[in-house]
Amino acid sequence: MKSFFPLLFAATSVFAATPNVGLVDEQEIFKKYAKAADLQAEIRKSEESAQASVNERIKAVELLQTELQAIDKRGQDPMLSENGKKAVGAEFQQKNATFQQRRADLQNFVAEARNAIQQRVGEMNKQILADARVQAEKVAKAKGLNLIMGKASVLFSDVSLDVTEDVIKELNVTYKATAPVVVPVAPPAAPVTPAPAPAAGDKPAAK
Repeated sequence: MKSFFPLLFAATSVFAATPNVGLVDEQEIFKKYAKAADLQAEIRKSEESAQASVNERIKAVELLQTELQAIDKRGQDPMLSENGKKAVGAEFQQKNATFQQRRADLQNFVAEARNAIQQRVGEMNKQILADARVQAEKVAKAKGLNLIMGKASVLFSDVSLDVTEDVIKELNVTYKATAPVVVPVAPPAAPVTPAPAPAAGDKPAAK
């Protein structure tokens, strides 16, 4: 009969070799990390600005299209002379060339704006994840963990393994300490209006 103690020792060794694992919810970091919120707000402002520019360009293209339709309608007037038809045709071609160019410019602007926003989002994601790695390492050392994984790739985990809030706390403390302080600018003082000078011939009051 084999001794029970070697088996017990082997089982104990395997258990001891099992790493201490922590889990982090990446989505929560993007929701609660102050830096992520600030960067997302900046990106939203850029999106709104780009959309406003797109709307202006769309109005300009729509206006040109309306003008084209009016020119085309004038060219179909049966009372128009041959010279008049030629003049209207030349005007239509010139306006149509402008219309096509503006429409192409609009499409290019939309594509460039979309790519710029996507690039900023990608850069933001890299920054946030890089910050999270630094603070996750700090939390791992404090808690004696050998490994911290993202919850997105885990099918099941016990709640006790979640260290998301610890990482978020360290992220916000570090960001608060390094973020530049914005000093509000006081409004300019109201100008002082000088007293009107005495009119010519006026005498100062007697003392």
